[in-house]
Amino acid sequence: MLEIEPLDLEDAAALRAYADVRIAASPGSSRERIIASLRETNPDFGEVIRLIARRDGEGVGIASAGLPGGVNARLAIGPITVHPDHLRQGIGTALLERLLPELRVRGRDTLESWGVVKGSAGEHWAVARGFHVAASRVVQLLTVADVDPVSWELDVPAGYRLERWIGATPEHLLVSVAATRQSIHDAPATESAVRAPEWTPEVVRAEEAEARAGGVEHRVVVAVEEATGLVVALTDVPLHPGDSAHTHWGSTMVRPAHRGHGLGRVVKAHMLRWLVADRPALERVDTGTDASNSHMIRVNEQLGFVTDREVVVVSRTF
Repeated sequence: MLEIEPLDLEDAAALRAYADVRIAASPGSSRERIIASLRETNPDFGEVIRLIARRDGEGVGIASAGLPGGVNARLAIGPITVHPDHLRQGIGTALLERLLPELRVRGRDTLESWGVVKGSAGEHWAVARGFHVAASRVVQLLTVADVDPVSWELDVPAGYRLERWIGATPEHLLVSVAATRQSIHDAPATESAVRAPEWTPEVVRAEEAEARAGGVEHRVVVAVEEATGLVVALTDVPLHPGDSAHTHWGSTMVRPAHRGHGLGRVVKAHMLRWLVADRPALERVDTGTDASNSHMIRVNEQLGFVTDREVVVVSRTF
């Protein structure tokens, strides 16, 4: 008999079953690391709903839905994963049907999943259950041991300098950091329900406070225009607790008037040098880019990233 329950973080058997589904779907993952991550605060979400489907005590499927705030307060984001040995038994559909009421009572009306492999059975399953493909993305992976660090030693273009920090933006750069972050609205349009905030100095400070509260080490590298003292390019990496061997890139943006000088590549190269110098245990970094953003995909390739997979964002309003 199939049983679906909210994941109890105090139930050791349930945690093991949940982790086993994750490992079966993504071989190479560590059970201990997965369980530890379930107990960590994620500053991107005010709450995370997790369900575990078990049959005779064995984990056969899981669902996870993070609930963001702000302009995305009606959205939930996360995957439904079925153990590969138990596919096509209605488990994913049962998890979805159990999850949607949990989302409705929390004021959510849209569910998205961002890591569905393009053309996979998972994509076909989602479309058959009312989701639509909202965006296509390329996931690129950098393996530190495979890259010559000399490729990250780039000259800063004339008229600019680099600055970096961990945590709070220096006060004298705050206004121009907000203006540069606002450039994210120039990213290729998609049908995803995710909306970027309107970046103001107050929103920057609020995001920084959330990261600190979640134990995130937020690293930022910027390019400053010498003539004005304003930030015109920015990249960031949020290092979550436990991100020692593997981490995810944050975002990169360049203000329109300063594009074409290679600033995006320069700030990302400097970030890589900084991370590797400070984090000798770091083995891999991954990043996701909209499939239509050929420029940033090429920049990542120049830095040593290789395409790992193509994924789609599937979205359903209910």
